[in-house]
Amino acid sequence: MKRTRTFAVTAALLASSAPLGIVTVGAGTAHAADRTYFVSPEGSDSNPGTSAGAPFRTLQKAADSAGPGDTVSIMNGTYSERSAGSNVLTIKRSGRPGSPITFTAHPGHKPVIHPVKAWNGISVYGASHISIRNLEIRGNNATLNLAGAERGSKKGDPTYNTNCLSIERDRSTGAVSHHIEVTGNRVHACAGGGISAIESDHLTISANHVYSNSWYTVYATSGISVLTPRDVGSSDARTYKIRITGNRVHDNETKIKWERCRCYSDGNGIIIDTLKGDAGHPAYGGRVLVAGNLSYDNGGSGIHSYKSQHVDIVHNTAYLNGRSTRMQSYANIFAHDSTDVRLLNNIAFGRPGQATNSKSRNVDVTYDYNVYFGGKAPEVKGPHDIVADPKFADAGTTAETAFRLRDGSPAIGSGTPFTAVTTGTRRAGGAPDRGAYGFGAMPEGASDSDLGDSGSSGQQDEPQPSEEQPGETGTGTSPGTGGTTASPSAAGPSASKGDSESNLNADGGSGPLAQTGGSDPLLPLGIAAAALVLGGGLVAAARRKRS
Repeated sequence: MKRTRTFAVTAALLASSAPLGIVTVGAGTAHAADRTYFVSPEGSDSNPGTSAGAPFRTLQKAADSAGPGDTVSIMNGTYSERSAGSNVLTIKRSGRPGSPITFTAHPGHKPVIHPVKAWNGISVYGASHISIRNLEIRGNNATLNLAGAERGSKKGDPTYNTNCLSIERDRSTGAVSHHIEVTGNRVHACAGGGISAIESDHLTISANHVYSNSWYTVYATSGISVLTPRDVGSSDARTYKIRITGNRVHDNETKIKWERCRCYSDGNGIIIDTLKGDAGHPAYGGRVLVAGNLSYDNGGSGIHSYKSQHVDIVHNTAYLNGRSTRMQSYANIFAHDSTDVRLLNNIAFGRPGQATNSKSRNVDVTYDYNVYFGGKAPEVKGPHDIVADPKFADAGTTAETAFRLRDGSPAIGSGTPFTAVTTGTRRAGGAPDRGAYGFGAMPEGASDSDLGDSGSSGQQDEPQPSEEQPGETGTGTSPGTGGTTASPSAAGPSASKGDSESNLNADGGSGPLAQTGGSDPLLPLGIAAAALVLGGGLVAAARRKRS
């Protein structure tokens, strides 16, 4: 596996219902709470910015003016960087618990943040309690091409390395970005990563449409990536601190060699990267939930955990990923070199000859209640895993494909209950359906009407695991003996570890987590939980790759 330092920044946001009592307030004088600042390309930064009739001109002016509880309302127009190598928007001022700073589209407006030769469209840099909602971030891929990238993509030049949204710590002060929410955004066509969070904590990345990123960068990025998060406040492997839920992620692929190894790597839909710690990065103690996502037609994997721990990957649908012909094929949904990871109630529809999952270097990793189809036989198969056609009513690689199940699908009513799943995957009075959508249900993350058209672009993450490379996870998971384990029981709560170990909580809440294989409580998933306490932070992309 390899690592990558990415200057491209992607936005991964998290929210926790428990604010941890950490308050990071940006420098500046006190001002009235809950103001709204307006921004328009027709405005002026000499305006007061507090009315739609006298808006600021630049996003940066508004960000530098806003404080806890304030909203930056962005009006119609296209917003690009003021100079090459800068960001379109850098967020360094913080909100407070319960009073985030919110950046959102003005009601009825559809502004476009358009980085051209910027490192990032939006960078959350050492900020906390930040919410980024309902915006379009569109990169510059339409004016770039592969031949040009092969000649000109290089470190230190943002032209082919622009990230759409990045969350990271402030490298000058060490401040960690935390309590960041990224919800309902359209993130596409960036040469670098889509949404990335590096050395950050308490993130919610929910209901975003992330596509066509990572095409031209030398930093091996991905659609959505979380790399080496840092614990802020208390840490408990039974509590979700990072949530990636209800996103539609597709057409992300790396087409340029990673500068570190001069090889092709990553271009995944969603990657959870290096939570077990390594040189210079302590192990992360919180839990990560990846649930209710659609990930399809990406160059690398659909969803995977690499060198990570305390991760729950549940109720996702992955379809025809691993499309890149430049590198060894990645599986649709899998864990590699990971510990305390549960992969449950997923549907993975693979390409012919493609790996289905992985048991490589895994310890205490559970695969169960998944549906596999296409590709090679699974390396590990839980007692309730099914190898069969999931029978999608509609499947494909367009931006609107819903991946609904048709009558007779083996995924209908055959999953294991997750108390927290409120995304349409739970069937009344019975077992939930497997995959991201319940039978006859629409995706929670995005509707056909708001997905828009599909463009083309790319992001950076970790490489695929090879034999040479090496959420909160419930304490009820079977310990394992150095390999991948299957769920201990067919259905119903397992008594192997006792009920006392099944009381996993979400963000300090009292609700039970969904069960793993019927015995281990998983964390509540609700995509609706996307609107949580926010925290802002810039992501300087350092990603790991598998190869």
